[in-house]
Amino acid sequence: KDILCTPLKVVLDLKSRRIPPYVWARLVSNLRSRGLEVDGLGSFDIKELRSIEEFCYTPVTKVMFFHSAGDLQAACHANEIHHGDTIFLNGGSLLWEKRSFFEASDIGGCCAQVRDGVMLPKYALQPFAYPLKYFDIAPLDTCKSTTLEHYKNHYSLNIGLYVQEFSICEEALELLTKFVNSTAQNVYNLGVAFGGLNAVTTKGLEGDGYWNQRLLGKNWDETMCPTDVFQGCFVPLKPVFGFV
Repeated sequence: KDILCTPLKVVLDLKSRRIPPYVWARLVSNLRSRGLEVDGLGSFDIKELRSIEEFCYTPVTKVMFFHSAGDLQAACHANEIHHGDTIFLNGGSLLWEKRSFFEASDIGGCCAQVRDGVMLPKYALQPFAYPLKYFDIAPLDTCKSTTLEHYKNHYSLNIGLYVQEFSICEEALELLTKFVNSTAQNVYNLGVAFGGLNAVTTKGLEGDGYWNQRLLGKNWDETMCPTDVFQGCFVPLKPVFGFV
């Protein structure tokens, strides 16, 4: 507190599944009584988070972690998400990695990395990650393509992104950060959470930050929509390598 000139605020990331919820609640109360502001509790286990809240003397923000945007979508349709919930999902699940020329050649396609003599970025954002203002809306009922913003608006969610810091390259992190800060602040209003691992930065690292969570995370299903059926056909933009 003396160093920061303000009370220290923390979010506790719960890992153990063998500690009763009332014990976690007592821990939160004890830390708060000592002047530490526990701003929230984070876990991949939604049921655990909601049970802990029942034993807390004062409200605590429940931060629900998801491996992918698809996992959040599935949780919504499983009635696990409530109005106003706080969500953090792996930002790597929003990225699309362009195939190299040689990879594309192996499958009979051509996807060159260079256009007009300029090297193109390696990563692009998935269409469902974009704000609705980047989509064309046609008055058709025969097709639809949903985005994260549809779910955010329907559930009044607070959404942030995290990444696996040890497996994300500079390019991927910069793309996510600029996208959130300049293009999609209204969708990802909690920003990008990034903490260096033992003071290691992204220099020299490879990957999109998704790492092995891609083995667990569900893909986004653009044919599904929130409970309230919207009208019209949302035609997504093709993946692009830049944004305004």
